[in-house]
Amino acid sequence: MIKVKKTVLWKDAFEAITHSLGRYIAIVLLIALGTFAFVGLKMAGPDMRATGSDFFEKQNLADVTVTSNYGLDKKDRDTIRNLPEVKESSFAYFQDVKNKRNNDTFRVFSNSGNLSKSELVKGRFPKRKNEIALTYMLDKKYRLGQKITFTNKGSLRKSTYTIVGFIRPSEYLDKTQIGQTNIGDGNLTGVALTTASAFSSPVYHISRVIFKDTTHLSPFDKTYRSLIYRDQKKLQTALNKNRKARYQKLVSQYQNEYRQRAAREMAERGIPVVASQIKVPKRHITYPSYTINSREESQGYSSYRADSERVEVLANVFPVFLFAVATLVSLTTMIRFVEEERINIGTLKALGYSNGSVAIKFLLYSSTAAIIGTALGASLGYTFLPDMIIKAYLANTTLGTAYQLHFAWEPLLISLVVALISTTVVSMFALHQTLREKPSALLLPKPPKNGSRILLEKIPFIWKHMSFSAKVTARNIFRYKSRMLMTIFGVAGCTGLLVMGFGIRDSLQGIGGIQYRDIQKNDIIALKNETVTKKQKNKLNNVLTSKNVKQTSAVQYQQMTKYIKNTGSTENVMLIAPKDTKSFGKSINLRDRKTKQKLDLSNNSVIISEKLATILDAQKGSRISLTDKQGKNHNFKVTGISEMYLGHYIFMSPSEYKKTIGKTYKTNAYLITVKKHSLAKKVSRDLIKTGAIQTVISNTANRDILSGFTGSLNEVIVILILISGMLAVVVIYNLTNINVAERIREISTIKVLGFYNNETTMYIYRETIILSLLGIIVGFGFGWWLHYFIITSLPPDQAMFDPNMYPMNFVLSALIPALITAVLALVVHRRIKNINMLDALSSMD
Repeated sequence: MIKVKKTVLWKDAFEAITHSLGRYIAIVLLIALGTFAFVGLKMAGPDMRATGSDFFEKQNLADVTVTSNYGLDKKDRDTIRNLPEVKESSFAYFQDVKNKRNNDTFRVFSNSGNLSKSELVKGRFPKRKNEIALTYMLDKKYRLGQKITFTNKGSLRKSTYTIVGFIRPSEYLDKTQIGQTNIGDGNLTGVALTTASAFSSPVYHISRVIFKDTTHLSPFDKTYRSLIYRDQKKLQTALNKNRKARYQKLVSQYQNEYRQRAAREMAERGIPVVASQIKVPKRHITYPSYTINSREESQGYSSYRADSERVEVLANVFPVFLFAVATLVSLTTMIRFVEEERINIGTLKALGYSNGSVAIKFLLYSSTAAIIGTALGASLGYTFLPDMIIKAYLANTTLGTAYQLHFAWEPLLISLVVALISTTVVSMFALHQTLREKPSALLLPKPPKNGSRILLEKIPFIWKHMSFSAKVTARNIFRYKSRMLMTIFGVAGCTGLLVMGFGIRDSLQGIGGIQYRDIQKNDIIALKNETVTKKQKNKLNNVLTSKNVKQTSAVQYQQMTKYIKNTGSTENVMLIAPKDTKSFGKSINLRDRKTKQKLDLSNNSVIISEKLATILDAQKGSRISLTDKQGKNHNFKVTGISEMYLGHYIFMSPSEYKKTIGKTYKTNAYLITVKKHSLAKKVSRDLIKTGAIQTVISNTANRDILSGFTGSLNEVIVILILISGMLAVVVIYNLTNINVAERIREISTIKVLGFYNNETTMYIYRETIILSLLGIIVGFGFGWWLHYFIITSLPPDQAMFDPNMYPMNFVLSALIPALITAVLALVVHRRIKNINMLDALSSMD
């Protein structure tokens, strides 16, 4: 064996990169795109959760809040504090008020101490009972030092306060959906903070609680939600034991007050009477109830968690197919590279170089492409992509802009391993096959593939009517089967990803119109007070029959819950039982999504919304169990599943309500449709002014929730569509480049035979066009399946997206690779024009 220096080998290895720089850059870009998408999407979710967790930890956000319709007395406070699972608790006051000068409504809280603190954004915290701090989102509308006067002051001592600061409340994350109230138009404008001394109340209005066993858990983990659900039930059970004594106390208090008042009135008339002898008339007194809300009940919190999880759904699917396409194209490129180097490999082996020495060039070429591509993609994947995604989602929250970007080794290492497999391992495998041949065989050009009859030749009717160029194209396509498959699958992968991206975009954009134009036609849900005077009832009837109201449905409306074990979340389910089932369709159109057939509420009907059916794995004939506010379970037999894109609903007739719930049917709410959507706020204000309405829920608010779900995700989808487009450019260019390089002597031969440049270009590029079209068609089917998979996995638990595919999606998804193919035809044409025919024909290859 001749011992030679390896300096020449290293020089030759670096020259291989510079001599085929376009191909090398293409491999780097393929790896970079896959790594960029994988790392970026994988890190965005954890970065979002880390940002949220850090904020919640700093503000010591409570695990649950406790409220009661009669406030929290000493016995309730002792019950909460003494529960073994409770680590820390605080008690505070709150009052909903309205600005006297405008229609702004606020929920004013007293400072709750160390739990659920607010972050100071500007100014200072209130120190005196006439000072107040408003949510920071109103700092453009109000200013420091400004005095603000409230109506409906309730338990507040004063009506006028001085604004001393602006705060970021930790309990309210959603910028648009703060909450409902029984004043103004039914929707809160903002949150405010003052001192405890500003309130005058014998009982506290809210308790904030942190449990012991959740201290070191991430608030976004399933384990955390499961433990909260368990401890929440224990706390609910403990507090419910206070209800009976509390009710008896209320009844006794009412009776004493009535007797004392009646005794005074009779004494004033000169009629002596003993108070205990006065007969007290019966009066409906609402039974005490306790409401315990976890963080999941906060719209902003649950949406933020769902957003971070939706990004990870994309991270587990999109980059996988991106990498798959990159791997296929890299495979073709590296195999072609090894074949190009056959003579050089034979020469080196003949000179006595070992197989390991020969492999240096290919190791350097493939491994540097993998490492550089991974490094380039990761550098943007850890910064640029998470930055864009998090900014898009934070725009809808009150968390501000101080988000965190983190580094994790796992996505980087996975990307590097995939990149090395796609390039280095593949090239080593191809090289191993070549190194097994003898140097004498390697020094000769690889014999061309033998021609063979193709399928079309066996169909004379078609074959005889094909032109010469068409026959040549058909034979060449089937002659190079591996390149044919790589081109089809490469273009199919890009097209499929585009179909998925555009499909998700369409699925997001269409649901708002379907939900609030075709299905939920009502604009307002108005919940009645439990006790309504005759005067209030008359005022309410005047509003309901006014010229601004188009349609009204009286219903039994109540909130039920369902604990989902596999996710650890508790879903709210709205039960609606209309008084008039025949006219109910004018308010909510119950229909099957696929057939559009209307679903009737007959006497034994129980119809549930489609997303609820999905998460409960329920179908027609299934039995489901839901829990009411008192913690009692009720079983229902599903008779139909209705199209619905936001919220969970269960609909039934009055007779079915009485049978399954076990209570006498009575209406407690109205579904109201106004003449014009712009009148919804005015009608809401009029309803609350009657005094008969407790809460107004506007569908305008629900539209904003749906927009929040879809708006941020739209920006992410645009990024994915751009990545898919870039992938298509690299894939089609690289495969076309390989095609031309492999057939350079063939091209030169037909040019010598007198083919014009345009004819020569089409001779070669016609195959690319046909294979690209086939790839686009295959990509349609692949993209359809991918879209369906993601669209059923992507939405949060309380929403679903439109799973239908629209024709324009396929048009756009085909147009992009078609345009790229057309533009690259110009590049190929220019290259073919500049081919030196004599050099190509005199070469060994």
